[in-house]
Amino acid sequence: MKKVALCIHDLRASDREKIVENIKSVREFFKSGPVTIHLVLDIDIRDDDETFSYLKKEVDNKQLEIVFHGVTHLCPMGTGKLSSWYHKYQAEFKGNTFQADINKLRYNKLNEILQIKTGICPPCWIATPAGWQFIKSLSPLYIEKLLSVNYKRKRFFSFPISLASDNKRELYFLKILASFISTIAIIFNHKRLRLIVHTIDISNIDSMTFFRHKYNSLISKGFSPVLQNELV
Repeated sequence: MKKVALCIHDLRASDREKIVENIKSVREFFKSGPVTIHLVLDIDIRDDDETFSYLKKEVDNKQLEIVFHGVTHLCPMGTGKLSSWYHKYQAEFKGNTFQADINKLRYNKLNEILQIKTGICPPCWIATPAGWQFIKSLSPLYIEKLLSVNYKRKRFFSFPISLASDNKRELYFLKILASFISTIAIIFNHKRLRLIVHTIDISNIDSMTFFRHKYNSLISKGFSPVLQNELV
């Protein structure tokens, strides 16, 4: 079966009720049910938090998946410029001085609240060897990378369709790349796609309309909407 996961990246726990608002607005815009969110736990979370009580019910009803997305979504101090054109200093696990203790504490707390094991996606899909080793040490449900979702020592190849920019010049080329990826996926009968809406995209109606067109096109070509954990 061909599957597409509609994902919202870079939501922050500190946004609280805005998280729910974004989920509802994206669902309404795409006329879709299952949504996967990538959540930055930039604050400590509690079992009695109203927002997380709502999110847990959504998870229990299998309408929502929460993927752990770090605690800062920012590169550690001293990260070099070599690949900054890509990560724009938002790759939390790019250096070797990331906050391992806080990441571990908040990741485990998220799993405790949801009462399930969650997946992990490092910001910008990149990390140093030390970062990958740390992520593996948390024994997540799966590890999401740029071109794959790794689950139980198996690698499931998955194309991402993403924009993540508010720069008009960048968006011109990013849309060409996203269109190319979706076309290739259809032509070569690719089975696992991730359509990735970043928070920076949500306020851009042109970007959102572009995503909706791609999403509807994929559904019309036989792709079924799923949570990201159903890609493995």
